[in-house]
Amino acid sequence: MHPRNTMDRRSLPAALLSLFLTPFGLAGQEVVIPTPEEYAERAEAAENAPLFQSHEPIRMTLRTDIEWLRDERNDSVEVEGTLTFIDSDGSEVVKPVDTRTRGNFRRNKRNCNFPPLRLDFPTSQMEGTVFEGQDKLKLVTPCNDGSDNYQNYVFDEYLAYRIFNEFTPQSFRVRLVEITYEDIEDDYDTRTKFGFLIEDEDRMAERARATHQDVTQFAPQRAWAEYSVQVAMFNYMIGNVDWSPVFFHNVKLIRTEDARFLTVPYDFDFAGLVNARYATVTEALQNKIRRVTQRLYRGFCRPELNHAAATSAFADKRGDIEALINGFAAQGYERFDEDDAKDMLEYFEDFWKVVDDPEEFEDEIIDECRDMNTGR
Repeated sequence: MHPRNTMDRRSLPAALLSLFLTPFGLAGQEVVIPTPEEYAERAEAAENAPLFQSHEPIRMTLRTDIEWLRDERNDSVEVEGTLTFIDSDGSEVVKPVDTRTRGNFRRNKRNCNFPPLRLDFPTSQMEGTVFEGQDKLKLVTPCNDGSDNYQNYVFDEYLAYRIFNEFTPQSFRVRLVEITYEDIEDDYDTRTKFGFLIEDEDRMAERARATHQDVTQFAPQRAWAEYSVQVAMFNYMIGNVDWSPVFFHNVKLIRTEDARFLTVPYDFDFAGLVNARYATVTEALQNKIRRVTQRLYRGFCRPELNHAAATSAFADKRGDIEALINGFAAQGYERFDEDDAKDMLEYFEDFWKVVDDPEEFEDEIIDECRDMNTGR
């Protein structure tokens, strides 16, 4: 079975029962609750982080042992280097940075010839720059650095994050980067690619006046119902079944100041919207769909899951989403043009039919939602 898609192999009923027997579903975790003043201070700092005040790409050069990172793929070892970037005021800044590989599927050499990276900044040295307040950031890179199609996948996934931002601020922000990779030993040919940085999970939580909860399992009944429906509808919209709010596959859990639990999604490269050539449907779901471009609702059945409540926000945002996609295409990126925008908008047409038609919603969403007690 594909290493990315393992959450359906486990026994959901047994897992859910054990979670209900554990207070808050947070076994063994000591939860430190900030004061109201701390929540407010952290939220303001995170919201105003310079990195996410613009959508303009940051031009940067990462000079480190690129070839060692590509060859070894050891996600526990950081490699020293320097990051040269054009700051918000147009000046060139050079700072030290540590880099390591990360991830699971894309870190595997059999799947990708270039791994995703994590940049570790010296926080005290970043004051006054676009990276002020940042510590560790995930960098999404093309899975194959020699194929133009893989560059296109990066743009598609970046837009998936931006689309979810349209629905809720309780989502990961992203920033596009145009990055040149230089090897300190000249063992890797210098090349420039587009990628994007993902907001740190703790900063994302702080913006929501929340704390990130580091857990591996959680009872979905304890999650904020309205938000959970929104997440499930969004994943259905982009054709993503590669997630689990129970076993936290491509989902992060945060706890808000008013004690609500939210399951925040990330990592959308297996979505039908991206349609990456390496993306597959987990074997457990192949009796329902065969290709990632086919949609399947994977949210749980809830009283809040009705046509009027579940689709209103999506209907209201249709114009904004179309403007976002067309506007991005107008930026003139070589691997995302008007034809790519047209393909993306056409992929959404079947989703808008479900949004507009209660009978379609019944067939595609209500009939497919998962039973809260059995997980099926």
